[in-house]
Amino acid sequence: MPKKKTQKSRKKAVREASKSSKPKKLLIVESPTKAKTIKRYLGDEFLVLASKGHIKDLPKSRFGVDIEHGFKPTYVTIHGKSSVIKAIKEAAKRADVIYLGSDPDREGEAIAYHVAQEVRKVGKNDIKRVLFYEITKDEVKKAIENPQEIDMWKVEAQLARRILDRIVGYKVSPLLWKAIHKGLSAGRVQTVALRLIVEREKEIQSFVPQKYWRLIAFFEKDGVRFKAVYQPKIEDEKEAKRLLELARQSEFVVKSFSKSMKSTAPPPPYKTSTLQQDASNKLGFSAKFTMRLAQELYEGVELPDGTMHGLITYMRTDSVRMADKAIAAIRKLVEEQFGKEYLPAKPRKHRDKGTIQGAHEAIRPTEFERTPDSLGGALRRELHKLYSLIWRRAVASQMASAKFEVRTAELTGNEGLSLRAEGKILKFDGFYRVLGDKPQDVLLPELVEGEKLKPVEVKLEEKETEPPKRYTEATLIKALEAKGIGRPSTYAPTIATLFEREYIVKDGRALKPTELGILVNDMLIPRFPELFDVNFTAKMEAQLDEVEGGKLHWQELLRRFYEKFSKELEKVESNISELKNASIQVLDEKCPVCGRPLVVRWGRYGKFIACSGYPECRYTRPINDIVEGVRCPKCGSQIARRRSKKGRIYYACVNQDCDFVMFNEPVGVKCPNCGFEIMGRVRKGRFKNKKIILRCPNCGFEMEEESS
Repeated sequence: MPKKKTQKSRKKAVREASKSSKPKKLLIVESPTKAKTIKRYLGDEFLVLASKGHIKDLPKSRFGVDIEHGFKPTYVTIHGKSSVIKAIKEAAKRADVIYLGSDPDREGEAIAYHVAQEVRKVGKNDIKRVLFYEITKDEVKKAIENPQEIDMWKVEAQLARRILDRIVGYKVSPLLWKAIHKGLSAGRVQTVALRLIVEREKEIQSFVPQKYWRLIAFFEKDGVRFKAVYQPKIEDEKEAKRLLELARQSEFVVKSFSKSMKSTAPPPPYKTSTLQQDASNKLGFSAKFTMRLAQELYEGVELPDGTMHGLITYMRTDSVRMADKAIAAIRKLVEEQFGKEYLPAKPRKHRDKGTIQGAHEAIRPTEFERTPDSLGGALRRELHKLYSLIWRRAVASQMASAKFEVRTAELTGNEGLSLRAEGKILKFDGFYRVLGDKPQDVLLPELVEGEKLKPVEVKLEEKETEPPKRYTEATLIKALEAKGIGRPSTYAPTIATLFEREYIVKDGRALKPTELGILVNDMLIPRFPELFDVNFTAKMEAQLDEVEGGKLHWQELLRRFYEKFSKELEKVESNISELKNASIQVLDEKCPVCGRPLVVRWGRYGKFIACSGYPECRYTRPINDIVEGVRCPKCGSQIARRRSKKGRIYYACVNQDCDFVMFNEPVGVKCPNCGFEIMGRVRKGRFKNKKIILRCPNCGFEMEEESS
């Protein structure tokens, strides 16, 4: 029904455009929400349609890249987009000018290019490219008044990236299907991200902790208790105990005491990666969820007064630069709300690092007057949290530095035993006034050189060296960015794919590789040492930037890549049996049917035990819990109780060639309605009304379970 309604409304818009005697201008964006917001700004002169993302892509059912003829791609209409293209072409026939307003990045440029191809088929050549870095009335009109040409270098950079990913996905993923099971995938960035997670896990598992001791003495003066620490790490227990006794017997003399003022400048406004990191650390949002919310804030939110407003600038950006008008707006707001002391003498200029795509700004609010408090009842909870994070970071980035008084003292005891004490007090909060997260004060009283102090307590802290921490989404994104792997727009979908393939799971907020993830990593990394090398992947990103900058032809990039990749691929394909054997674990047990050794294999539902003589011998049994006395109604194999990655219990056939699955506990009772061999036990109702029924997984028939 929703699809029909969309088509009907689209046809109505086209009819209205044809009836009007006034010349129509057609604007095509990629999102219906974006179209709705922009339409309110442009009025009746414009017809605004949405392509709903890409309209063309490489085919799903075949490779679609002619490697022998310059990597020529075959693009096809994406399923379900024929009606969208038809509506665009019909509207284009009646328009004097066509504007393409898809997102201002490589993907958006590719969308604009493919839409332009379709529009030209109806004889329309007056096509203009417009870039919306923020969806506000002034900026939308400004973009319309200053149109550009489609940036073919960006289009070619997107094309090169798409073909690179297609080559890796289509050539490497089938190797995993043959060796493990279908449905697995490898990816140019995805597999390198998995590599980082797996290698960190192996570091943790192989880590051998070493004991050490810290000597801490506590002193009091003027009612302030403070601590002083013996700086070197003590690695010998006897020495630690000797120093403990020495400190207890000592009267310490203040050898030196100093005070100084230090400033801390505010962090820059958010770019994509840092927004994802902070949203993960402070709000507990996944990268995927963060980007979904940010897209909503960018494209337009309907406020209680019925108006639509884009609340933030474009959310896929490498830049921390802000427009002069935005800086001026922040400075005005800071002076009015907090006073001149919170305003630096000159506007802050945060510098970008590396190659920045286009004229992007940082992620910032479009109108700083829309404070988080003013939107408290207008945005749903998660959206408001993210907007508040963005607003506070952008405003804080232009505020005065925080000022701290730092105190340092060195105390000397018997035998020259030296302790160090430090204090830090926030004297002026500066940008912390808006950003929050003020550091705690560490008190150290005023000391005088030569002053003598007796410790009120001395203790040893026994500690162990700790292994590196597992990655969280935030720290993984930080590592990927630091190593030059992928782009900000790829981080969220990359991590999401690792979860979907069940290569990783979350342990709290930490990312932990599954047994399957480790297996995939250990199969691919040694066999494709260059393809999935961290530095090689980063080099490919740099070359894609060169294509976008017009310094490298996209076909030359692909030629260089494929020359090396094909050699690695050919070597692996020539020894596919070795690859298959790498995923199989031989058990010290014989098959009860044919006497061959039993092995542990992988199937779509996890590991199971099978005969090594497959397919001649089809003996299998699950590693997971077997449901006793119930057999699969499709093939007669055993049924095992499983748990999904989200923790849901389900029941599946252990035969890897059988797709039988049910979600209720199987019971060996034949359905009286359709004759299906088993039924599922379902608990209905609550408390006193609770009862157990049997439900047929085939026809849905229900009946009460007979008591034994």
